[in-house]
Amino acid sequence: MIPQGRLLVVGGSRGIGRAIATAFADRTTVWARSTGVDAADPAAVRTAFASLHERHGAPWALVHTIGDFAEAPLLDTDEHTFTQQFTSNVHTVFHAIQTVVPSMVAERRGRVVLFAAAGADRQRAMLRAPVYFAAKAAVIQLGRSLAAEVAPAGITVNVIAPGLIDHEHSHHASQARMLPRVPCGRLGQPDDIVGLVRYLLSEEADYVTGQVITVDGGLQA
Repeated sequence: MIPQGRLLVVGGSRGIGRAIATAFADRTTVWARSTGVDAADPAAVRTAFASLHERHGAPWALVHTIGDFAEAPLLDTDEHTFTQQFTSNVHTVFHAIQTVVPSMVAERRGRVVLFAAAGADRQRAMLRAPVYFAAKAAVIQLGRSLAAEVAPAGITVNVIAPGLIDHEHSHHASQARMLPRVPCGRLGQPDDIVGLVRYLLSEEADYVTGQVITVDGGLQA
């Protein structure tokens, strides 16, 4: 059972984020550029949260799903792509956490779910997309640190690390190359993620925090 309260989905207008927002449509607020909130802009995030808090109070859950992907060797990555990858994947997480989580701490309840990528927590070279995986490793560190910081307030923080998930904005050429490495023999679907999110938001997951949970069909690196 998921306790009462608003769900805030950052990046909920497409892909995995949209699937999550749709699954909880009756209680979800979506932040995305398409809804007028640029999560990379801290002032925009603060303004949007002030409005949300005035209407609904502190949310029960913050679910952050934003994360652009760029596939290129490190020496072929230009400065713009490097900056954009960290802005999308890390800065937006930081702004959301800094703005939203203090209200949850004040209420002494809530859930935070962040998104990384399968393999981002491994101590190994990631030649396919090193900047992307470096950014997602930063998300994992932020998530684990936040989990320890807010656990005394009754808030859990976990990171989902998806593998190859098929949606309209996924990188199909990259996924096609990687699919033979998936023992399950198929791409994942957004609904494969929604069930885990539902669990992490529930009362049953009250003792699960600081975890990186991989959903990748057994992907072999």
